[in-house]
Amino acid sequence: MATLTADGLTVGRDYQLIAFGTGCPLVGTGNYDTVPVGVFSQRFVDRVEALHIRVRVTDVVGDSHERVLDCMRGSRTEHNVPGPEPVNE
Repeated sequence: MATLTADGLTVGRDYQLIAFGTGCPLVGTGNYDTVPVGVFSQRFVDRVEALHIRVRVTDVVGDSHERVLDCMRGSRTEHNVPGPEPVNE
């Protein structure tokens, strides 16, 4: 967040990140669901090339998992073209 602020972006105006915590449902691997990580203004999307968040969790049986989330995935217009839904075979 310090880097974003140093670039002139403001929390609450240009972006808002969702705080993950205990009990927050995350998507498992092997499917096409997504997890919202934040809300980004057009100004933010125009200025930020990449934003990744590392999430480390421990599941109900005690196994630890780590994922790196690409927060900008799907945020640019060229990637939001309507098309067929992915099929999980």
